[in-house]
Amino acid sequence: MANPQQTRLQGGGEVVNLEIDDTQGAQHADEGHHAPILVLSRDANLVETVKKAAPRGSSVTAAPDLDHAAERLSSLKPGVLVVDTACTTDVAGMVAQLTQHFPELVVVVAGKRDDSANLMQLTAAGRIFRFLLTPLSHGQTRLALEAALKQHLDLTAQGQRLSSDASSGGSGKNYVVTYGALAAGLVLVIGGIWLGVSYFTGDSGEPVQTPVASTTSTIDLPEKPDPVKAELALAKEAFDQGRYIEPANESALDFYRSALTLDPNNQEALAGIRAVADKVLEGAEAALLAERIEEAIVSIERARDIDPEHPRLAFFDTQIARERERLKLTQAQEIGNRVNALLSQASARVQAGRLIAPANANARDALLEARRLDPTNPAVAQAIRELSTALTDEARTLIEANRLDEAQTYITAARQLGSAGAALTQVERALAEARSGGATRRSTPAASVSAGDALANTVRQQINDGKLIDPPGDNARETLAKLRTAAPAHPELEELSRTLAARLLNAGRQAMSAKAFDRSAQLITASREVGAAYIGAEITKAEQELAAAREEQALLSNVVSASTLKRIRMVPPTYPPDALRKGIEGWVELVFTVLPNGTVDDVQVRNASPADVFDDAAIRAVRQWRFEPVVRDGKPVPQRAMVRLRFTEGQRQ
Repeated sequence: MANPQQTRLQGGGEVVNLEIDDTQGAQHADEGHHAPILVLSRDANLVETVKKAAPRGSSVTAAPDLDHAAERLSSLKPGVLVVDTACTTDVAGMVAQLTQHFPELVVVVAGKRDDSANLMQLTAAGRIFRFLLTPLSHGQTRLALEAALKQHLDLTAQGQRLSSDASSGGSGKNYVVTYGALAAGLVLVIGGIWLGVSYFTGDSGEPVQTPVASTTSTIDLPEKPDPVKAELALAKEAFDQGRYIEPANESALDFYRSALTLDPNNQEALAGIRAVADKVLEGAEAALLAERIEEAIVSIERARDIDPEHPRLAFFDTQIARERERLKLTQAQEIGNRVNALLSQASARVQAGRLIAPANANARDALLEARRLDPTNPAVAQAIRELSTALTDEARTLIEANRLDEAQTYITAARQLGSAGAALTQVERALAEARSGGATRRSTPAASVSAGDALANTVRQQINDGKLIDPPGDNARETLAKLRTAAPAHPELEELSRTLAARLLNAGRQAMSAKAFDRSAQLITASREVGAAYIGAEITKAEQELAAAREEQALLSNVVSASTLKRIRMVPPTYPPDALRKGIEGWVELVFTVLPNGTVDDVQVRNASPADVFDDAAIRAVRQWRFEPVVRDGKPVPQRAMVRLRFTEGQRQ
């Protein structure tokens, strides 16, 4: 539990209420082999990264800012302080205040790229030990903490050695040495006071060399590690272990990109990124040799994201195009062979009298499958016409034998094949007369059949003219309803219903593709009214597609600023080398989708100035961003967002 206490810092006279979350320190107090690490930050991800990167045996204590750090600073005695620039407006002042009271405290500052110039000056001036760019890299943080703890140990050892030398360096009567030491100390105090006043009053005059008392021994401070070299070392280690692009934040690609963030012109990092792309393209080549074309395409696009200027990309694009063409020709040949086989089967089945039975072994089924595979094949169309004629002849024979139900089955089969000839219409009339019987079929029923035929012909004509549901009073849907009322047993009723329902459904899908969602809904609803009993499953699928299209359109139209979303990972764009050499500046405005899992998809350039200069760099960076999922009604949902990335002179430094 955090304990608020009060302390008065020496020399400042300022009373500060402090509060520390020391639960982490309590957990590891017994196992600590290193000095404690204190983190001042409100960023939970930053604190978590420090905890994971801290060397084994180090306790990590976190507080949101200095005001909440407890007076237990003196009892905690942290060896390393990690300060997030977001938790204070005056990093230099806070560091000066803390190191005044804790001279052996080693300070590491975490800041944004915009803070790097100031932090570099503080590092060069020796006011802070290291600075890290946020979001923190696990590997770089680990190296920084290890170096900082070693620095703390060295400073502690030096302080103890100097104290020991001072206590045993001479007798109380060596007045020359005593007064010399006092004089040197006085000079140091005066120099320190002058520097402090100059710093806090903002005096911009020339720096004054502070007198330093000479000593009989020299102190060798450890060399500060180069953060770029540290990232490159981690990248090489990951590369040698085969961690080329995974896991996230621990791969060779991530470390090389981190090094480029610190030094955009680093040739070793650029060569490393190309080597990672080479490894990815090796996988693409293996997939191509195994004819796994989709897998190869994924690997090629991944390599393109990593290194868009890679010289082998053009070669692989050509190979993919050739492979696609080869597959297309192979598939066409396979389809042709299959259609020819089906035509042979259909011919043999017609000769055997198996026109529509048994199921899955008749001529009709074979020809329908052939038409599905190759709808424009003239041989298939001719075979279907011949089968329709055979079905019509068989229906006429069955009517003469008074086997009316069987005759109806053959007539229906002919209609399903698309037959609409006069011969089939005559057979249908003969069947209707046979069903009505004797003199009756030449009176009222005959008039009914004649009226039904007229309505059926009108429906067919309206479908051909595209008058599906418009205009009112002269469309296929309304005429079909009249036919259903006037002649519910009309032989063409089912086939016309199927045909109209299919045409309505197709028109509804076309309207959906054109973003005319209201018209699409109207057509699909009409299709359900007409043909739910025949193509209900296809209609349901279209309704689902329409709902998804409406939702997608709503998502695309609801674009928010990326600044309103909580970003948990930000990868800055890499300045294009060509633009860097020419001194070109500009900006890119992007729109993208934050998926329910927080990743980024469908990145598109909305506007850019100048065009086609910074587009690829901006897209590559944003694709690697991560956000907290957007939640609506208790569940994560996709969200469209917009951001403008600027490429300016400050980024080129």
